[in-house]
Parts: sequence; structure tokens; C-alpha cells
Amino acid sequence: MHELGNVRYRGEKGMTEWHLDKAAAKNLDVEMLLLKRYQDIFKENQEIIDALLSNSNLSKIHLGFVPDDFKQKKHRILIVGRETRGWREKQNDLEKYDQNSVYQLMSWSKSWVKRNLEKSDLVKKRGRRFFNFFRKVSQENPNASILWANIFCVSYKKSNPSKIDTESVFVNIKKISESLLKAQIEILQPNIIIFASGLDSQAIIARRAYFKDDLKPSGKSAVSGLDKKYLEQFYFSGNYDEDILCYRTVHLSSRTEYSVIALKELRKILKSKTID
Repeated sequence: MHELGNVRYRGEKGMTEWHLDKAAAKNLDVEMLLLKRYQDIFKENQEIIDALLSNSNLSKIHLGFVPDDFKQKKHRILIVGRETRGWREKQNDLEKYDQNSVYQLMSWSKSWVKRNLEKSDLVKKRGRRFFNFFRKVSQENPNASILWANIFCVSYKKSNPSKIDTESVFVNIKKISESLLKAQIEILQPNIIIFASGLDSQAIIARRAYFKDDLKPSGKSAVSGLDKKYLEQFYFSGNYDEDILCYRTVHLSSRTEYSVIALKELRKILKSKTID
């Protein structure tokens, strides 16, 4: 067992177990903690991530980042999408996944969000609707730092990686994705998590598998009169002082009548939760 301030970690058989309490998250350099955690995940799974990079049908790995306003804001909202659509798929500026590339991947993610927050939300393209929602949540919740993650860390041919024709590759994608998502939750410690991967069965199965011992479904809709498949409230437990409030909702690109209603209602709920 080793300690870094209030961070306790133990290496065993090439794996690392972490525990980070709230004092550590507040007082230590959170960006460096997340960077180090990502590096550990890459190192422990080097063969897998090398294979992902060599597959021309897969996007680059998406890594969440720490926003500049992270420590100044009282609330932290983590928006978890399904996958990035062809994330830097055509760029050849990453030769390998190693310890140094982690910072580069985090920087790409941070720069992308900054650019999209400055754009108009009039763009109606399917791939832009995620960031239109992201932008509105950011604007409507000035007391919150908005975080970004995905159920799947890569896309396959700019779409759902569950469509890949090799099951073992999809299994490996989920293995890395689970580790990366859990790292963000443990280190960034959001007080609200939005799972916005929609009704896709593989994304639902993956989410439940990642957090099979931590999710506490409510079994009811977050809004009276709206089917819970569009918007459900539940809780995420774990090694925290209190449970994390969660919402599961439609894919943010969905434009059906009830999907639009669900997302509008969710935005109202978030505003009420972060008003102070």
C-alpha cells in the first residue's frame, strides 16, 4: 500500500486500486491526479490500447479533462454520452498510446469543448446536438463545472462500437472504457451524473455492467406523466460521503416528441439543483 497525500493506491499483479477522499480531491492538483490515473490505465492495458490504435475503423481514445473553472464552482455535472463520432479519426498526429500521449488526448478534448461552447446552438447537424445540449447546460448552470465522458471511449466507423464485427475487440473497448469512466467519477467526484446514451441496448448493458454494485434505480420517471425510459432519476453509491444524484435520458441527438420534452425537463431540473 502506498500513499500520495490522501490518495491511497495498491499495485498488485499489474493492476492499481485507488481510493481518493474529498479532501484529496479539493487540495491536490486534480488534473495531475487524473492524468496519472489515465497513465496507469494505459500502462496496465498497453497491448489492448495498441491494438485499438492500429485498427483503422476505430477513432482515437477520448479522454475527459478538468475544466479551468473546476475548483471555483460549487457543483459538478458529468455528462456521459455514448461514444464520440469519429473522434480525431482522420488525424495522423498520434503515433502511439503512451504516457506522453495522455496529456495530448486530454488537451484535444479540452480544446474541442472550448471551441464548441463558443459556437451558436443554431447548428442542427446530428453530431452537433450533443454540444448544443452541453452548451445550454453550461449557460444555464453558472454555479456548475460541466464535465464530459462517454460509455464507450472509441467509436467504430463513426458510430456505435458494438457494431464491430469482432466480439473480442468490443470486449476490450468496454474494458478500457469502464476504467476511464470510473477514473473520472472517482477523481472528479461529480455531484450530478447524466447518462445520455439513450435506449441503445449495448450501452445500457455496458453501463449496468460497469456499475453493477453501485447503481440504485428508482424505478420511476423523474417527471410525472413522462415514461421513465425517457428520463429516470436514480443514485450512484460507492466509496463517497453521499450518493451521487443521476439521471438516465435519451441520446442527445434524438428529436422525437418525448425526447425533446425529456431534455427540456432535465435542463429545468438541473437549474433547480445548482441554483445555490
